[in-house]
Amino acid sequence: MGNTEFLMGRFREYYRNAELSLPPRFTRREYGFLFFNRKYFLRHLAFRNKLEIKKFLIENVPRHAYYSTAYYKEPSNKSMEGKGWLGADLIFDLDADHIPETEGMSYREMLGVVKREAQRLVDDFLLNDFGFDEGDLTIAFSGGRGFHIYVRNRDVYTLKSDERREIVSYITGEGMDILDFIDVVQERSKRGGKVRYRYLLYPPDYGGWYGRVTRGILENTRYLRHLYHTYGEEALLREINSVIKNKKFANLLVRDLLKETQDNTKKIDIISQGQRSENLQIFEVLSDKAKDYYLQYLKNKLVIKGEADEPVTTDIHRLIRLIGTLHGKTGFLVKQLTYDEFKEFNPANPRHLLEYVVPDVFREGESRVITHSRVELPFDIAEVDGEECVPDYAAVFLVARGLGDFISRC
Repeated sequence: MGNTEFLMGRFREYYRNAELSLPPRFTRREYGFLFFNRKYFLRHLAFRNKLEIKKFLIENVPRHAYYSTAYYKEPSNKSMEGKGWLGADLIFDLDADHIPETEGMSYREMLGVVKREAQRLVDDFLLNDFGFDEGDLTIAFSGGRGFHIYVRNRDVYTLKSDERREIVSYITGEGMDILDFIDVVQERSKRGGKVRYRYLLYPPDYGGWYGRVTRGILENTRYLRHLYHTYGEEALLREINSVIKNKKFANLLVRDLLKETQDNTKKIDIISQGQRSENLQIFEVLSDKAKDYYLQYLKNKLVIKGEADEPVTTDIHRLIRLIGTLHGKTGFLVKQLTYDEFKEFNPANPRHLLEYVVPDVFREGESRVITHSRVELPFDIAEVDGEECVPDYAAVFLVARGLGDFISRC
């Protein structure tokens, strides 16, 4: 038995007893499949009922199974125009490939970062800014390196690509300058007429990007305060210089932040708490030059933009992984999660991976595999090096990712 036969056998055993979670109006969707033992992509398929889909999966054992986010009058028509587009879910695909921070990370670390960004997208943007209800959202672990989030709401079904692109632009903050969301007040002194600028922040609970910018600035200033009080002035200077890239300017800002006011309180402690009046005025204690450098630092430092893959969200004919099927490069479930499960689920936690996305049937046996170098695993088995007997979920993961070869059952 080779690698292909091993994977197909384990996948077929799963599909015999699988509980598929089909999308609304599933008979109006197009389906597509990639296989272990065929080189072509089979698409433009339609199914009349759940039994037909399950029979197809058992008999053909696809490596990857997809369905259209759109629904059509004739989903099996091979011409996109002939299908008769009726509408489409609004979807977001968060994958490690599109998050630069994940570069060089282990699989487990990478999943942790993607989960964090997916949570921000759901909580900060879809539920908060756009005002969708939890019931409008369908959330799924992709089985690979990310999450799929569907908005299924009458108000979004008929949105065209350009309208969906505007949603992505809002989430990613395209062309955004934080000064657009700060109230800049110009004041002229009574003596000499010198112009000064006051930067007033909107309340943290203010809607949209205004409140998001304020929360980001407050969070960052608290981080700087923590850095200084925990590691000292040099650590604070290194942090600011790493962003401003000019040691002279960084030094000036740090010196100003660490100056004491009349009541012997350092400025960094004042701004980290936020001066509250009608507006938050956390810049007021800084000198004009330090204020400018601090804004320069914040513009490059704040992590307040959301992640969204524009080509996926704007494609109103997109095919996406069928929930309840297996991902052919991991053996993990494309797993639908309730909102509470999504909040709880931490894919960087080996126990959570086993509990949520490893099929029960893959926990029951063991297989002998061989790797040609030491391989780290995201499970309770930390690594495999050479020839070993491992649980089937680890064997499937290694073989599916091309990190090991199947030898025999144990």
